[in-house]
Amino acid sequence: MGEPADNALSPLEEQAIGRQMMRQIRASLPLTRDTQLNEYINTLGQQLVQASGRQTTSFNFFIVQDESVNAFAIPGGYIGVNLGLINAMKYEDQLAGVLAHEIAHVTQRHHARMFAIGKSRSLSAAATILAAILIGQASPEAGQAALAAGLAATQQSTINFTRSNEIEADRIGIDILASAEFDPSAMAESFEILQRKNRLNTAGLQLEYLRTHPLDSKRIAEASNRAANLEKRDRDKQLDFNLFKARMRVLTTRDPARQLLREKAHWRQQATPETAYALTLLHLRGNRLKDAKAWMDQLTQLTKDHPTVLLLSAELSSAQGNSAKSKRQLNILHALFPERFSILEMLLEQTIDDRQLGDARDLATAYIRHTDTPNPRAYRTLASVQQQLGEVAASHESLAYYFAEFDEYDRAANQLELALRHVSPGSQDELRLRASLNVVRGVAPR
Repeated sequence: MGEPADNALSPLEEQAIGRQMMRQIRASLPLTRDTQLNEYINTLGQQLVQASGRQTTSFNFFIVQDESVNAFAIPGGYIGVNLGLINAMKYEDQLAGVLAHEIAHVTQRHHARMFAIGKSRSLSAAATILAAILIGQASPEAGQAALAAGLAATQQSTINFTRSNEIEADRIGIDILASAEFDPSAMAESFEILQRKNRLNTAGLQLEYLRTHPLDSKRIAEASNRAANLEKRDRDKQLDFNLFKARMRVLTTRDPARQLLREKAHWRQQATPETAYALTLLHLRGNRLKDAKAWMDQLTQLTKDHPTVLLLSAELSSAQGNSAKSKRQLNILHALFPERFSILEMLLEQTIDDRQLGDARDLATAYIRHTDTPNPRAYRTLASVQQQLGEVAASHESLAYYFAEFDEYDRAANQLELALRHVSPGSQDELRLRASLNVVRGVAPR
């Protein structure tokens, strides 16, 4: 399996394609920027990657704010999931099933095998073909424009995974689910949901996911049969997922007033933590602090110690003008969950507001040094603090790392060159910066 794939597309070439595609996707698709939402999807995804036996640092998960039902994997381990697909899933295990399937496409190198069959050897052409399809889901005009850039429309069919690819991704994905202690039967359940939504689709067009991931009853039956031979898992850990969906509902609604009415109707039907969370957040975002406090009290009666709830409580305390209480809450949370940037981000904001710039620099630096995959925003915040402290070279260096995290290597190189102007010739700082510059120039597209 590996040799034909390697001949068509090496792992390094796959990474180059993925980086090129992600630059196009970031510029063209409405990606979720909220730290907590991205943290959730990456934590779930990395849990599955770890269960697959692969390095978690080679995968990146992101959310597209698009109501169409779709998820996709692109070369290099980038996996996107649309808002529409997340909303369609009722349980975390089902969403995990979709992610596990996409992870399997990457680990089994289906993109490289696809190119081996299609004999597509041009990296730029391959990236443009794939990106055109993904961008086209949100803007058909943009997708057509990308395809028109010197590509034949007939090449579009080469991105569709074959049935054998899909069956293999199902098989590997189900094993990943079981290894990660999710219910392996959730894979077939997610397929059934997608098939049912496709039948109910009044537009008469096939769901985006089903266009690139052919699905039939036989595949669902095969997934169910394979899962039946594995240990069934209880689904008692749904609060993270439910709070994630509640936050997403609030942050993506185009009509907060109508969403407020919906959440209150849900509350009257069943008083759940996720509905209380949504109502608290809606009132907080509307600056109705008295109402937000009332719903926060309801929420803490239902669940007191969940970090997502405690973080919302700290945000409310800050909005009420009680920054000391908020900071105490955040310091406790940060000590308990030092790897969660959503907590540190809020703590850094308050520390900077208090003009405790040295403390803010130390917090950000410690997080970057002791976290395997630090959030890129930490570098940007650190750069801002260093600039205010007059640490010019360090500020440019931090910005370089920030741009490199988003594959903006030319901009990263520019920042390192600026940093070099502010260090002593022959110093350790100069040697380090020149070494980083050589690395950045080595991976920059030519």
